[in-house]
Amino acid sequence: MFLHWEYSWDILTKLNQKLSEHFNNTDVTIVVAGSFGRFDAGKPSDLDFYVVSNNARTSQQIHKTVTKFAKELKLKLPNTAGIFSKALELHQIITKMGYNHETPDELAQRLLLLLETQPIYNMEFYEKAVNGILDKYFDLHKKHPYKEAVILLNDLIKYFRYICMNYQFNFWDNNEKWVIRNIKLRHSRVIMYAGLLFVLLNASKHCIEKTEYIKKMIKLTPIERINSVLTENGVDPSPLFECYDKYLYNINNVSIRKSFDICPLEYTDRYNNKIFKELKTNSDCLQTFLTNSVLIMREIWSQKAFEYLIF
Repeated sequence: MFLHWEYSWDILTKLNQKLSEHFNNTDVTIVVAGSFGRFDAGKPSDLDFYVVSNNARTSQQIHKTVTKFAKELKLKLPNTAGIFSKALELHQIITKMGYNHETPDELAQRLLLLLETQPIYNMEFYEKAVNGILDKYFDLHKKHPYKEAVILLNDLIKYFRYICMNYQFNFWDNNEKWVIRNIKLRHSRVIMYAGLLFVLLNASKHCIEKTEYIKKMIKLTPIERINSVLTENGVDPSPLFECYDKYLYNINNVSIRKSFDICPLEYTDRYNNKIFKELKTNSDCLQTFLTNSVLIMREIWSQKAFEYLIF
């Protein structure tokens, strides 16, 4: 994982320098998500980024400038039709939280800020945005500090299930790229989800310090969050690292990525492909380890936290 961390840090540092020299905006932050947000990017990785502010017009112009700098660094840009093509209006995604007219993209942008983002411009406004979202989720805790972070937990589950459903509909609509999407879904998306899930469940043992604990843990990457929770509760995290290292080696291998692009794999033939079969087995091991870890820590976490998780 160290090589991917080093590569991610190098690219993000270069972007930060360019943006800091170019902009002087105090009410805007620019964040990266995906593999760069987790610090496990490689050369095939897209630069998934978006602008967070309270001024959509300013954000669109900034988005164009970041795109220009990314091209200069020869970085792959995100899907122009996806959530990374839209600026995030902070006030809007906070005030629309939980309303039936909130769009899936707004839910995704808000949750991603908490799940796996890193700021590449204006840390101060980034922390303001993250804390503003968390404070809205934790509004109930002002009167009931012992209550679990159930509203955030509900949104987390909702978002992860949306990712799974979105993958399936994309598979039906256009399954040419289903292999990479499937591999990512079963590895990095699970790690992203588990990173916050473990934190919310582990917060149940922190009594009235729940919100402070969650805010502290949000600053870590998903893999760091899981590692912290596991080690705090006496669970050996090494099987997790072994599985994730294997995934990172393969997903960031240029020749492997090209092989799936050049020769698209038919779904019915997937287990005849050695690499896919190995990664499917690897993802099964990863998810089994995470599930068993939850069962081990079941007696440490509160009963109420598990009731909220299930119901």
